[in-house]
Amino acid sequence: MSQSNRDRILQIARWLAVEFPTPYPVTVKCVRKIAALPGVGPIEQRTGDAGETYRYGRNITIRVTVRPGLVRWTVIDALIHEWAHAATMRHANLEQRRARVGGHDDEWALMFGRIYRRFIDEGGHITSKGY
Repeated sequence: MSQSNRDRILQIARWLAVEFPTPYPVTVKCVRKIAALPGVGPIEQRTGDAGETYRYGRNITIRVTVRPGLVRWTVIDALIHEWAHAATMRHANLEQRRARVGGHDDEWALMFGRIYRRFIDEGGHITSKGY
């Protein structure tokens, strides 16, 4: 029996937590659809349809869309993208400055590249299966 997308995403998240620690604890949630958070506004103004990262206090939540019909690599790519946000998340004042450039500043881009390289080119897609 093949592993479900949800199980594989959570397995990769455990690998990411070890290989790329974050400044705050991270919870990964697999959802069928990313809906707007209360008081934040329309989802189109905040995120793509594959994933999002947000922080309340000292806790980070990553939500990735896992539903029938989505290609697994699309979901994995979204998780890596969102983990790069989580790994580079800082004090709220710094995050407000980062938001002015769409949340994808140089620090985020470098982290995304490091994670992607380790996962794709350096065997993380294989070693993560042990988590």
